Parts: sequence; C-alpha cells; structure tokens
Amino acid sequence: MAEIEGLQDDDEPLDVGNMVIPAGASDKEIEKHFEIGRLRVVQEKNDIFLSHVLDFIQGTSESRVWTNLRPEYQRRLRWDNKKKSKLIESFIMNIPVPPIFLYEKTLGKFEVMDGQQRLNAISEFWAGSFELEGLKIWAALNGRTYAQLPPLVRRGLERAKISAITLMSDTSGGEDNSIELRAQVFERLNTGGEQLNAQELRNSLYSGPFNDMIITLSKEKSFTDSWGIPDHEENTLADGSVAEALKKNVLYKRMTDVEIVLRFFAFQQDDRISGSVRSMLDAAMKSNRNMKEEQIEISKGQFLDTLSLASEVFGDDAFRLPGVGDGKGKLSKPLYDAQIIALFRLFDRAEDIRASAPAIKEAVMNLAQPDRETYELMVGRGNTAATIKERIAAVIAAIQGVIGNGAA
Repeated sequence: MAEIEGLQDDDEPLDVGNMVIPAGASDKEIEKHFEIGRLRVVQEKNDIFLSHVLDFIQGTSESRVWTNLRPEYQRRLRWDNKKKSKLIESFIMNIPVPPIFLYEKTLGKFEVMDGQQRLNAISEFWAGSFELEGLKIWAALNGRTYAQLPPLVRRGLERAKISAITLMSDTSGGEDNSIELRAQVFERLNTGGEQLNAQELRNSLYSGPFNDMIITLSKEKSFTDSWGIPDHEENTLADGSVAEALKKNVLYKRMTDVEIVLRFFAFQQDDRISGSVRSMLDAAMKSNRNMKEEQIEISKGQFLDTLSLASEVFGDDAFRLPGVGDGKGKLSKPLYDAQIIALFRLFDRAEDIRASAPAIKEAVMNLAQPDRETYELMVGRGNTAATIKERIAAVIAAIQGVIGNGAA
C-alpha cells in the first residue's frame, strides 16, 4: 500500500469543559476546584457469575440489561477463537481476569464501556458458538464446546465470576456530564496495552445511528479500493474475526478509515469549518449522533455518489498527491478533504464535471505540483480551519475554471 500523508493523531486533548485546573493556580483555587470541579460519579463493584452473563446480553436492544456489545464499539482488534479460548482457560484455572466497566445510562440499563471482547467470548462459549483451541495447560479440552466439557468443569465455570465496576454519574449534570465521565474513563483505560485514539474515543462516546452509518460506509468496496484497504468481505473469517491483511492495515486497525468518512460530513458546510480539526470532528459526531433513518439514507447516498464522482474524475489518482515519474503518489487526507468536498458542493454540475474529467484532473493535480505556489497549501502544511477552507476553495476554483462558473 502507498504511503499516506496526514495520518498523525491529533495531539489536542479531549474537550473536558471546565474540568481543567490550569498550571499556576493557587492552593486556594486548587482546593475550590477540588470541591466543585470533580466529576460527580458513583462507583459500585459487583462479581457476576459467568452463567449470568448470557442472560444480561441476550434479547432485543430494548430488553437487554447490558448494551454496546458489538466488537466495533471500542476498537477493531476483535479476538479470534484462540484468544477467546485462552480467556476461558483462565477461568478454568481460577486465574484473575481484569474487571469489566459498565456505565448506568438509565435505571437498570448498562452500557459496557470496557470488556466487550471478554463478554462476547464468555457468551459465545456458553452458547456453543466455538470450540476451545490452542490451549497449552488444559490441552485435553481443545476441540470441545461448553456442552462437551466434563460435568465437574462445567459446574466450576458456572460458579466462576468476573468483576464488574459500574459507574453512575449525577443525573443533574445531564448528557454533557455523562460524556465527560465516559471520555475521561476511556482515555485512562488501557485495554490491550494501547490507549484509544481520537476516532476510537468518538466511536465509544457517540454510539448511535450516525456512528453505525460511517462504520458501514468505511466498509464499502468503492471506499476501501480508493484508500488501499483490503476488501472487508474477502477478509472476514467464519468466526467474525478479520484476516491478517485487514488487521494489519494502518487505516483499518485504528479506525482512521472511519475518521476519513467522518471528515466528509464534518466539512460539508463552510460555516462549520471553525476551530481545530479534532473539535470539528467531535462536533459532527455529537450533532449527528441520533440522526433519523430518512436522513441516514440521504447522507449515505451523498457520500457514495460523491465518492463515485471522484473516482470518475481522478481514477486511481483520487486523493493522491502527484507521483514522481510513473509512480503513484501518496494518499493524502488534506487532498481528500479538498477534492471530495469540492465535488460535493458542485454536485449539481456532475454531468459537466464528468464531460470534462481529464481537464479537471489535470487542473486539480497541478495545484499540488512542487513548483506551484499552492503546493504547501495542498499537501496539508498547517492543517487549520483556514487552510481547509482555502484548499476546498482552490479545488472548486480549478474545477470551475474548466467547466465555467455556475451555482455551487
């Protein structure tokens, strides 16, 4: 896969409202902040019998006690059957397992914040969905489902427990306090030895129809082909895990592919391009979180139609900087922003754009040639709101220079 420009994570901290106590504050100010500025949160710890886990996560989305069990809720590193088996072996051996974290959204309804993989492994094994494999200590159990275990081992597993830490925020703080609480927990949880990046945090905090939509769009073949991501259908295994080619892909494994889709919706309107890139992406997730089904279908169509138009105009060079010689150039997030948003805003002239595709491609690619004044702008140096607007405007002007001015 070609190298990709603009992949570095945004180092800007998560927006935590009035939680920050700045350096240089006096002891009196620190003490005042300690009294009123801390998160209002209650913690409870319970031990849950493994045999009860299935009861908590079965049923419809409305009837389940625990929600957000889908593997992509937090990160992309879905466990394979060997890793699931190793967890079951830990319970058989009575080895301590890290606790799961729950957040009480409403009375009696809990969102799983951390531990989705463990809970899925437990429930799938109880349901007979996989056989134990790869066990080193209890190798005699390899090839067996839960129902095929010796009775004494089954009874031992039924009495085994997993700890659950439940967090409950003060309801007087509203949704903002809830999001602040979960954001801080997510940033500090160290699942799998690697902290969540900005998009993984958004995926965790703003679950809902819009988040589901951008994840779905990131799996579309037209999108994965344009970004050099292995095809999802071809790289999803029978147990639901993904093949190594997809697992190792730099865009897939940290949800950068989903962030790239999100950028299309975050930068559509010029008056919303303000502040840092992270704040704009966060705002797009928050404002669209509970998007209605009718608008979901419209938004899907907008993205896929614009992506198709970009492919028709730029071909294999879509979202790529000019290459050296006959080689392909690097894929570029800043150039993607400019190309796809320009085409979206000019989509009412799609037929004119298609008719002049070769000339438009040349005009837009010339903007990123090293000898052009626009080179620094187009390659993404200084990726601010102002430069994002300038890049989009430059591509719009280049397209209109070919097809003539019209209603944008």
